[in-house]
Order: sequence, then C-alpha cells, then structure tokens
Amino acid sequence: MKRNQLQNFPGFTLIEILIVVGVLGVIVGAGSTMFFSVLRGSTKTKVLQMVKQNGDYAISVMERMIRNARSISGGGSSITIVNPDGGTTTFNCCGSNPNFLIASESGTLRCEEARITSSEVKVNNCSNVFEVTPGILGLRPAVVKINFDLSRAEQAGVTFRPEEQAVVNFQTTVSLRNY
Repeated sequence: MKRNQLQNFPGFTLIEILIVVGVLGVIVGAGSTMFFSVLRGSTKTKVLQMVKQNGDYAISVMERMIRNARSISGGGSSITIVNPDGGTTTFNCCGSNPNFLIASESGTLRCEEARITSSEVKVNNCSNVFEVTPGILGLRPAVVKINFDLSRAEQAGVTFRPEEQAVVNFQTTVSLRNY
C-alpha cells in the first residue's frame, strides 16, 4: 500500500529538475553573450561614426578652400593658402591632442583655438599631412595631397576598451582651380 501511494504522488524527479536548470543556464549564458556583443558593436559603431564625421568635415573644408585658393605654400603639418579675396588662411595640425586648426591672417595660430575637428578626436601623426606639388603657370595647377589618420582622443585618466576605439584613414588630392 505504501508503495502505491509513493508512485501516485505528483512531482518532478531530481534528474528532471537538474536537466531544466542546465538548459536554462545554457540559454541565459548564450543570451547574455549575444546581448553584450550587440552593445559592444553599437558602441564601436557610434565611435566610428563620430570619427568619420569629423574627418569628412575637415577634408571638405580644406578641399573647398584649397580648390578656390590663388596660391598655396607649405607642407608637412601646415599649409598657407592665399584666398580669392587676397587674405591668407593657414591649416595646421598641432597640439597635445593633435588636431586640425584654421587661422586667418588677422589672428595668430594657437593650437587650442579655431579647430576644424572636435576635441573628441585626434590626428595620429601630424608630420606629413600635407604634400604640396607646385604648379606651372598656365600649364598645370598646384596640387595638394592630404593624408591623415584620425582616432578617438584619449582623455585624462580614462582608458578606452577596444570597442570604444576607432582609427580611420582620410586621404584626398586637391588641385587649385586658379593657376
């Protein structure tokens, strides 16, 4: 009689419970891995987008002004152009977090003012950003080759995880219209 009562008692065996807990553990583990992977990818995308926007803006400003310039001089980390109105503009890459700067002839060029790119990004190597090939009057225009790598700028006391870093290369060649 006692044996019959135990067999009819509703419930789960220990093995059944262990199997369910194990399956749930695997599902939760896989789900959390996917969730954190999506978060890392989203962070990387945002950082990459910010770096690309800054670089694209800097290239477009420099291209437009160089293309319409009367003449150009310099090279390396700095170039000076003579604008259509006769004024001068200098593009410079400098600073503790190297960045692109712009200055007109009315002011002095200091590395912390007149930024083209935001303080959230930096130029990785300022030494050979601009390469100027002089033109020949009436035959060919002067050509400026711009090449730089832009990345997220370090902040004091903050170390970025790999998914919070991005490096993008920007390069273009611009011919002066007026020669």
